[in-house]
Amino acid sequence: MPSVPSNIFSFFHAAAGYIRESKDLESSELYEVRKKYSHALLDKLGIELTYPDKSDFEANGPSIYVGNHSSNLDALLVYASFELDIRILAKSSIFKIPYLSTILKREKHLCVHRGKNASERNANIRKLIQDALKDGASILFFPEGTRTKPGEETVKPYSPGVALIYESCKVPVVPVALNTGYYWPKNRFIRYPGTVTLRVLKPIEPGLPKREFLKVLQQTIESEQKKLPLPYVIKDNNAA
Repeated sequence: MPSVPSNIFSFFHAAAGYIRESKDLESSELYEVRKKYSHALLDKLGIELTYPDKSDFEANGPSIYVGNHSSNLDALLVYASFELDIRILAKSSIFKIPYLSTILKREKHLCVHRGKNASERNANIRKLIQDALKDGASILFFPEGTRTKPGEETVKPYSPGVALIYESCKVPVVPVALNTGYYWPKNRFIRYPGTVTLRVLKPIEPGLPKREFLKVLQQTIESEQKKLPLPYVIKDNNAA
């Protein structure tokens, strides 16, 4: 299992290589380079990835992808597997990380603020999302707001912000289920090697009332997440 310093070095090495190689590319040309460096980093971490076929994304067109958030691996897995122009809604602190901030800003990912004056600072976020969708991009959103332990239902409903975006943008919302939290648990340095699964589910079409939409979205993701394969270390513990 790679050490923590080794993981950190691998991350910055991959990020620097991606920045250098993708500098003058159009958004439509980024995927192969993104895939190259994302998979190189996952290999260093001992992680393999099972992910959907390209046709699963093409059928949806510009959409809002909404996933459960249980690990620092989540956004990386999207980068490694989503063969489309994807803009991630990320908290502002992520935009301060060296190298990663360069990638986020250059590829027009969207910054979400927390804490004091957050409502005012996020006032134009829906317009930025609508503009990205008009440009042919898709959006990735983690409505739990923070990482949660896998296999457990969240204590509170998903952020109502995703329902407001669903209502105003009038595009499909595509649920995404991941089991990443078993391989890189929240607030822990330990990483378990294995095969992570990312599953794209049936889109929720526009038109549902906001409250019903939130209920359907959360139930769909959480029920599917519980069906995803467990890593061998968890299986062994359960068997014992």
